[in-house]
Amino acid sequence: MKQRLLIGVICCEGEHLMQRRLIKGIMSQAFSLDMDVAVFSCITNELQLTPYQRSEFNLFNYMNFSALDGAIYLRSSIHAVEERRILDDFLLLQHKPVLVLDDDTSPFPYIMMNDRSGMCEITEHLLTVHGLTDLICLTGFQGNYTAEQRVLGFRDALAAHSIPVRDEQIIYGDYWKDAAVRLAHEFADGKRPLPQAVVCGNDAMAKHLCNTLLDLGIRVPEDIRIVGYDASLTEAPNLISLTSFVRKNYGLGVQGAAKLYEMMTGKTCTLCEAEKIEVITGKSCGCGEDVGYLRHQLRVLEERENYNTMLRTSNMGTQLTSKETLDECIEEIRNKLYLIRGLKEYYLCLCEDWEGGGAVENPDEYRREGFPQHMLLKLFYRESGNAVITKPFPTAKMLPRLHEEREKPSAFFFTPLHHNDRFFGVSVLNFGEKLGTYDELYCTWIAHVNTALEFARMQSYLKRFNNRIYLSAIRDSLTGLYNKDGFRQFSEECFEAAKNEHRRFLLLYASFDSLRQINETYGHTEGDSAVTVLASAVNNSCTSYERCARIEDADFAVIGYQDYEGDAAQRLINSIWGYLEHYNQSSLKPYKINANFGYFCDYLTDNIQLSEITEFVAQRLEESRALRQSEKTSPYYREFVNLRERIYSNPQEDWNIDTMCRDLILSRGYFQKLYTRCFGISFTQDVINSRIELSKRLLASTDYSIAYIADQSGYSNYVHFMHQFKKIVGITPTEYRRRKKQAAE
Repeated sequence: MKQRLLIGVICCEGEHLMQRRLIKGIMSQAFSLDMDVAVFSCITNELQLTPYQRSEFNLFNYMNFSALDGAIYLRSSIHAVEERRILDDFLLLQHKPVLVLDDDTSPFPYIMMNDRSGMCEITEHLLTVHGLTDLICLTGFQGNYTAEQRVLGFRDALAAHSIPVRDEQIIYGDYWKDAAVRLAHEFADGKRPLPQAVVCGNDAMAKHLCNTLLDLGIRVPEDIRIVGYDASLTEAPNLISLTSFVRKNYGLGVQGAAKLYEMMTGKTCTLCEAEKIEVITGKSCGCGEDVGYLRHQLRVLEERENYNTMLRTSNMGTQLTSKETLDECIEEIRNKLYLIRGLKEYYLCLCEDWEGGGAVENPDEYRREGFPQHMLLKLFYRESGNAVITKPFPTAKMLPRLHEEREKPSAFFFTPLHHNDRFFGVSVLNFGEKLGTYDELYCTWIAHVNTALEFARMQSYLKRFNNRIYLSAIRDSLTGLYNKDGFRQFSEECFEAAKNEHRRFLLLYASFDSLRQINETYGHTEGDSAVTVLASAVNNSCTSYERCARIEDADFAVIGYQDYEGDAAQRLINSIWGYLEHYNQSSLKPYKINANFGYFCDYLTDNIQLSEITEFVAQRLEESRALRQSEKTSPYYREFVNLRERIYSNPQEDWNIDTMCRDLILSRGYFQKLYTRCFGISFTQDVINSRIELSKRLLASTDYSIAYIADQSGYSNYVHFMHQFKKIVGITPTEYRRRKKQAAE
């Protein structure tokens, strides 16, 4: 299927009637040309860039122009001058066509609305239908292009009837209430003669002029007739219904999409049909209500009120903020999607770091602008199916759905998710084939969602903060392992779980006997360093199934329960020994770090108590200490220590037991007996452990192939190495390397 062209639309207040008409015109023409549309619209739109509004405008940083074929820039819809300047600079750097609608002050190609002919037509209504000749034009700011075009249209209509226009008949205003209220008082105070009618340059001025005149006792339309322009308030209640001209925003949108298509492809196209309604009559000119339009207006108002009632009675804000987790909150958001009128698809996408930097210590470190490399699709809704999920996707895609094959073109509306200046992500709506846009009710709906996301974030933060406080009470400050209180809690939990699930229970004590001597000889800083080395040896030798604790100054414990093999404890001890031997060989410290062990690893009987096991393990630890002390008095102890140091320094060498026996003048059997008594492990197994420790270091710190590492570790047979590594470490070399890399990242 051929990839469709994708055009962007940049605007603010997409819910405003004027923007909605423009966007619908763009969509209509784009759909006829089989083009997709991505609308990026902010809801807040003040003159000054407050932190809140800056956060909203971060939405425009989400636009990936490499994925867009061109963009229509509704520049005049953005009130903040600074933001227009920022957007201008950004768009100038893009190598894609950009077209501006209804603004001639930017550095881009533009199409302006023909307000001259429209103003002429609404003035013609007063001249022809009502036979009036004494008219005043209340327009916008003097020198403003659209304001002056409306003056020209007013003049054109009067000139067509050979009616001269005096300068005092042209009044420049503000497109808002001040000029209208001032003019009403001039009429009431007699400072200005009351004309037959006033043609206002927009509906806002017409509304305020009507209402102020009525308050001052001047009747509309009996004493004076008023007409507006743009039909922006025809759906809003007023003291008196306005007669107005439907500004051709829809038609301008059609022209804009067609012109952008020509800029992108070099081809021209046929324009879609424009609006048929031009003048909507009301009581302000004396015509009375346009029954056909009134019927349409009542249907719109009724539907809007129905949705407003549903939102008001949905208890949405309370229900969203009553959820304790983000996923529960997202699920409730999904349940409230029925409140968005005409919705066909919905997507909620969060920045992967939406909660902040993740550090409890620095709560002020959070995303205010820009986007991470990946977003999280947390919710998608389609009429055919929907789900609460956590699916990452590259931010550059903007939305995966944009790149999926679809039978017909579609439009996606992107609005920001944020709380004050904290940016969360984007909310995306789709209305299917219908020329639908979001409305004012959606602005209220999304405000509830923003509040709910902030509430969920705070819930998560408080849980992490409380957990940090809890962990600080059960963690050892020097090593980061659990302390004695943490060990006591987890040992009881593991003990009960091992009993209930009928699995082997593991408890191992490791004790460093030379700490006092190191403290007295080299100082407590060196002693602390030695403790952290032993902590690392114990912790790095454990799997994710065990927990480690520092239960005394130089005493450590490992606890766990799993489907352990019978020699699991010995394998753990061997791994700790290997770590320490490697450290002793590479640290160049004037002392050696060694440990004694006591352990239990077996199934639990029904009547056994945890206290019995801890007593048993402590006793075995004392026996290990005593044996170590007795072995140190052996005449061969120093020779065996030196031999072991050489093995761990060069594990890849061919360590032949017969050669060792010959050097020490010992029989094979007596050599093996003495070696095992000194170190608690056989000579052969110790050589294997030294080679495995070397291979683990190479796997974690290099990108060498497994075969090369096997050879460098003393294995001539690659398959034998793989088998032996998995037997001792519990996982394959490839898996070991993967886990180490993940931990480093």
